[in-house]
Amino acid sequence: MKQIQEVWVVGAGALGSVLAALLHKTGKAQTYLVGASPHWHRVAQDGLRFETHGQGEELLPIPTRAWEQVPQLGPTDLVLLTGKATDLPKVAHNLGPKLGEGTAVFTLQNGLGVRELAGRLLGRPVEAGVAFFGARSVEPGRVAFYGPGRLVLTPGEASLALGDLLSGGSLKCEQASDYRQAEWSKLAVNCLANPLAGILNLPNHQLISELLDPAKEALLTEVKAVAKAEGIELELRVARFNSMLKGPNVPSLRTDIDRGRPSEIDFLNGAIVELAAKHGIPVPANQLVTSLIRFLTRR
Repeated sequence: MKQIQEVWVVGAGALGSVLAALLHKTGKAQTYLVGASPHWHRVAQDGLRFETHGQGEELLPIPTRAWEQVPQLGPTDLVLLTGKATDLPKVAHNLGPKLGEGTAVFTLQNGLGVRELAGRLLGRPVEAGVAFFGARSVEPGRVAFYGPGRLVLTPGEASLALGDLLSGGSLKCEQASDYRQAEWSKLAVNCLANPLAGILNLPNHQLISELLDPAKEALLTEVKAVAKAEGIELELRVARFNSMLKGPNVPSLRTDIDRGRPSEIDFLNGAIVELAAKHGIPVPANQLVTSLIRFLTRR
């Protein structure tokens, strides 16, 4: 198995902060949180206030590094890309020159085509994973984790190493027998939760309302039709989707709108619209939410 001594979590948002916290708590490798946001600065100054939902909060002294502090990386380093897909060009510019031969890189970002984009920008093969758990940036320096959860990863030596680093904690790693199936399963969830939360300004648990079920059904039916055209059979139903929305965490797209950042809609429902055009499939519901989100984030 690949031996990892240092993990570099690139992207100090909710997902990255939770992963950095869980890796720090296992203590199996030195973990650094790389970024430049107000949240990252607060963690660098005061540590990370890490709340596990229902179990209380703890203060973790997560080591941080600015971009200029990241050294040349080698085969005992593991890089986890956890920021927004829209930030990939900037990340690749800062990270690419520091990647050495044998350095494993995972993209854990939402959306279709992210792994391929990261690989093109970095000029090297990139592993991938999808995260099935809730995370929320409560305020700068503080995040909440809604676990337990799991990461589904592209199979290989690097994913085994990451699974070993996280073993014993509340986040399990699985090697996907069919990664595209896992990727589309997470995409389907995101194509419902993210635009609805973004447009309606609601946390997950308020999206359960049966008044929203027709909108969910319309979005999901179109996603499943496009997935089928791409060779993927999705089994998700609206009732199952509703059962997943238990926590008060806010989907990341709503957070992007609140903070005036570019959204990932083009990697989610926007990607569905693009693929639907290729296959000649009408997707009016996904076109509608994509245009609304683009309008809300136009500035």
